[in-house]
Amino acid sequence: MKENEKKLGDWKMIIGGIVLIIALFTGVQFVFWFLGEAVPQTHLHDAPSISAGQSAPAGSQSETDTPSFCVHCGKTLPESFRWGQFCPWCGEKMEGAG
Repeated sequence: MKENEKKLGDWKMIIGGIVLIIALFTGVQFVFWFLGEAVPQTHLHDAPSISAGQSAPAGSQSETDTPSFCVHCGKTLPESFRWGQFCPWCGEKMEGAG
């Protein structure tokens, strides 16, 4: 009689462990889903934004005043780049005309 009870108790422990693993896995998946909904990832795929302190007013500089290559690393700069901003490639501040 005790041997049957012991075998039945072992099965309960195994099934309880499996249910616990499934519940924990589902809970972790739910937490990551919720975080993905709460913090949208679209901003990671956008181009780096320029803060208001770094941007120059539109029309205040001509196209000849806009640098096209970094004077420090030589890489091509975006079209919206203005003097006084930091190079997106090397991080050096672009001092110059303007």
